[in-house]
Amino acid sequence: MRILFSSCLGEWGGGEHWMLSTALGLRERGHHVELACARGSELARRAGEAGLAVTELVFHGDLDPLLSWRYWRLCRRRRIDLLCLNMDKVLRVAGPAARLAGAAVVPRRGSESPLGGKVSHRLAYLKVATGVIANSLATRATLLASAPWLTAGKVRVIANGIDVGRYAPDPDARAAVRAEAGAGPRTPVLGMVGELTARKNHLVVVRQLGALRAAYPDLQLWIVGEGPERGALLEAARAAGAGDVLRLLGFRDNVPRLLQGIDVFCHPARREGFGYAVVEAMAAGKPVVVARASNLPEIVPDGEAGLLRDPDDGEGWREAVAALLEDAALAGRLAEAGRRRAGELYSSRRMLDEVEAYFRELLRPAAGGGDASV
Repeated sequence: MRILFSSCLGEWGGGEHWMLSTALGLRERGHHVELACARGSELARRAGEAGLAVTELVFHGDLDPLLSWRYWRLCRRRRIDLLCLNMDKVLRVAGPAARLAGAAVVPRRGSESPLGGKVSHRLAYLKVATGVIANSLATRATLLASAPWLTAGKVRVIANGIDVGRYAPDPDARAAVRAEAGAGPRTPVLGMVGELTARKNHLVVVRQLGALRAAYPDLQLWIVGEGPERGALLEAARAAGAGDVLRLLGFRDNVPRLLQGIDVFCHPARREGFGYAVVEAMAAGKPVVVARASNLPEIVPDGEAGLLRDPDDGEGWREAVAALLEDAALAGRLAEAGRRRAGELYSSRRMLDEVEAYFRELLRPAAGGGDASV
C-alpha cells in the first residue's frame, strides 16, 4: 500500500505520536509511507529525522483551494492509495482532493470529543471519509452519540499500542534509578506521568501526601511532565506538610527507565485521549490506580488489572495507594495481570496488525481484491 499520513498541528501530542509510530511500523512492513505536516512542526522534524518523506504545508481556513490542489497533486504524483489524518480540518481541506485523486480517506479520532453538528461535518464523514478509526470504545460511543446519522459500521475501534518490550521489568534498573533519586530499596515511591494541567488532575493525589506521609515517613512522589500547574502542585505539597515528598522531574525522555523505580503508578485524569502512560506503567509491571474517566476503565478493569477511583475522590485515592503499599500480594497480582493485559491488548504489533488489515479492507473494492503491497 502507498499511504499518506497528515496532521495540521504544530505541537507534539498523542495524535502525532500515534501517527509517527504507525507510519514507521507500516514502513517496516514494506509499505510506502510518507507524511504531509504543518510547516516547522515537531511531527515534520521527527519524521524527517526518521527518514520518512515529508511535505511541509501551511494551513489556513477550511476553504483553501490552493492547499486542496497541493494535496490532490501530491496524491496523484505519489500514487497514494490511502490518506490517514487526525484532524477534521485536514479532512475538510484534503479529504475531497484525495478522493478525487483516487485515494481512500480515513480520519482517526483520538479522544472522546463529540463531533460538531455543522453540515460540513456531516458531508465530510458521510461523503468524504471512506472509514473512521476510533482509539477506544469510549471514543466511538461519543462519536456515534454526537452524530446519529453516522452508521456504526463505518467506525472501527483500534486501540493504541506501545513497544511493550521497552518497558519490561528490570531489577537492575530499578535499583539504579532509586539510588539516583535518593530512594532506598524499601522507600515507597509513587509515580505519575503527564503534562501538569488541570485536566490531568495531579492535585488530587498531591493533596493526600500529608496523610500518606504520616503512614510512610520516607514516601516519595515522582511526577514526570511540565505545564501551568507546576506552581499549584508545589504549593499543595507544602500546604500538606509534604513539600520534600514531591519530586517534579520535568520533561524526560527516559520514562521506561524511570518507571522501573516506582512502586505504585497513579493517573487521576478527569478526561483522557487514550492513556498511554497507564499502559506503559502496566507494561513495566507496576500496579496502577487510575481515574474512572474516558477510556481508562477499558484499559484497567477495576480489581482485575488495577484499581479505579473517581477523579476527585481524594480519600479514595489515598486508600487505594495505601492498599497497594500495604498489601504486597494484592499489588503483585494486579501488576502481573496488568503486564499481561498490556502485552496482549496494547502492543504495537497488535495495533499495526489491525491498522494494516483495516486499510486493506477499505482498499479492497478499488483494488479488485488484489494485493496492494509495494
